[in-house]
Amino acid sequence: MRDVVFSCDDRGAKFLRVTVWSLLDRYRGAEPVRVNVLEGFGGHSEESKRMLSEVVSRFPGASVRYIDAEPAVAPYSDLIMNRDGSRWNIFTWTPIFVPALLPDVSGNVAHFDIDMLFNDDVSKILDVDLGDDLIAAVAEYHRGGGQVDDCVWGSGILPPEAERYFNTGTIVFNMEACRAERTWEKLLEWYRAHFDIADRIEQDAWNALYWRRTRLLPPRWNFHDRLVKSFAKWDVGDKYWLGNPPRECLEAALNPAILHFWGPKKPWNTCHRPYRRLYHEAMRAVGQTPPREPLLAPFYDLASRRNLRRIRERHDAWKV
Repeated sequence: MRDVVFSCDDRGAKFLRVTVWSLLDRYRGAEPVRVNVLEGFGGHSEESKRMLSEVVSRFPGASVRYIDAEPAVAPYSDLIMNRDGSRWNIFTWTPIFVPALLPDVSGNVAHFDIDMLFNDDVSKILDVDLGDDLIAAVAEYHRGGGQVDDCVWGSGILPPEAERYFNTGTIVFNMEACRAERTWEKLLEWYRAHFDIADRIEQDAWNALYWRRTRLLPPRWNFHDRLVKSFAKWDVGDKYWLGNPPRECLEAALNPAILHFWGPKKPWNTCHRPYRRLYHEAMRAVGQTPPREPLLAPFYDLASRRNLRRIRERHDAWKV
């Protein structure tokens, strides 16, 4: 049994079904997948649970279970709930409790955000040998990025010797190692002491404490589609593009394994994001109606094709 985890309440159930369908549709691992949904604080309706179960039942051997995260979060409610002006909800925090909430699971377990679309087999990262590392994730920034330096390194989140800042939308846990070190307690202790500078809360805490013990995954495993435009323009002579080797970035743009639609423009709403139609196909597969196409879709699609053509030319001409 291989375990993957998501976090949301009933408001995210519709998007969760799309993401889970895409993961299971692409999965080719030898062991069946169990989908764990961390819930609480109102939970999921019986109808939402029935609809997700129907999606999962299409895939032989796959299963789903719901886990109440509220008891784990409650002791820290003074710290991570009811913060004035916070743009983050409680399910931003629940992933840090994965090692504690799945005590019956060993080995590697992956947690994913629900605004994702899977385009490759996740067993490829579930099977990564983490050794003594606690987690695996994808680098989002590298040192030397101007404004990024001011926000991350300049604020004191990362020390000067740390080269990269990773994103926790995709995170693979070394379950035994994380439980042994009780990482969730240390992350919350750091956040309590650094609340004033932690803009992206648990992600900042992970980076601050465990940047040395994080195995970096290729960027295709947490790819932000708006980077296609940037990848087409950056100098291939640069050592890193947002924390990753340029060739890996080009490969990610041409063949993303996980599309992460972070930001305010979501593919379940009308938008012009380059890979939105892949998401719309997944919506149809679970019985949902995609949004209407934007009026300027032909213009944006032309620009995306041009950028991908430039990326393909760079990739094919790369000197090994």
